[in-house]
Amino acid sequence: MFALSTGTAKAMLGGMIVGLALLASVAFGGGPAHAQSNCETRASLIAKLDRGFGEQPVAIGLASTGNLLEVLISANGSWTILITSPNGLACIAATGEHWQTLQKIKPAGETS
Repeated sequence: MFALSTGTAKAMLGGMIVGLALLASVAFGGGPAHAQSNCETRASLIAKLDRGFGEQPVAIGLASTGNLLEVLISANGSWTILITSPNGLACIAATGEHWQTLQKIKPAGETS
């Protein structure tokens, strides 16, 4: 078993707090300028993101809460995550740059 000095423990805690703050900033809209208008109808947001940033929906999923999660990306790498409630109100959950689509890895033993 080992013990941390008070200085080491404080430094680790400080690093964790900074990391959590950065994560919260990204997750809750600390992205590019198009995160400024947070909520409106889904159709309106989809149209604005297409016109303003060239972003198109590429992935969609239904949460257990009934909310719809969508990922929109553009050819230049900008991205937005939308959360749409069952009543049609869509909110920007996160935005960013440098989106990269990864190749799907085949399960072991699967051919072509």
